[in-house]
Amino acid sequence: MGKGAKAALLQNSGTAQQRSGQLYNEAQQGYSQLDPLLEQEATNPQGYTPQQLAYMNTASQQSLGGGAAATTGQANLQAARTRNAGGFNSAVGTANRATQRQASQNALGIQEQQANLQQAQKQQALSALQSLYGTNLSGSEGYLNTSNSALNAENQAPNFWQQYILQAQKNAATAGAAGGGG
Repeated sequence: MGKGAKAALLQNSGTAQQRSGQLYNEAQQGYSQLDPLLEQEATNPQGYTPQQLAYMNTASQQSLGGGAAATTGQANLQAARTRNAGGFNSAVGTANRATQRQASQNALGIQEQQANLQQAQKQQALSALQSLYGTNLSGSEGYLNTSNSALNAENQAPNFWQQYILQAQKNAATAGAAGGGG
């Protein structure tokens, strides 16, 4: 292998090592910013903000309150039309109990959504951490493998002068064996 080819192999190795170092530094910068955030999210996912939870509960209660008010209004209207004021109390009581039951179910549903969101955020953060680690590690290893391959090729390539001396030694040995036998 000529000097130019050997120099190119060494240059390739140096370039690969340099890129590996750059990738490592970029990974460190990214990790310094992302790692704490993702670890926080993985260990303590926030889910909905308290304000969002309050809005969700308020919206549920307002809807149910409107339904209960409509039932009471309809019962009063029916009592006025039929002139039977005592007949609507059980309907209003039943509507109020159903509203309270639904409000409780809605609140539980909101808390379930909160828990599901927190779990999803935790899994997403863990997945992102794993992905960052794998991407940076494989990229850095790839450049180091390129460097190793270039250095190995340079080391495996026969040196012209070594080949010349070995060939001269072989020729001398062959000539000596041929001359000594005659």
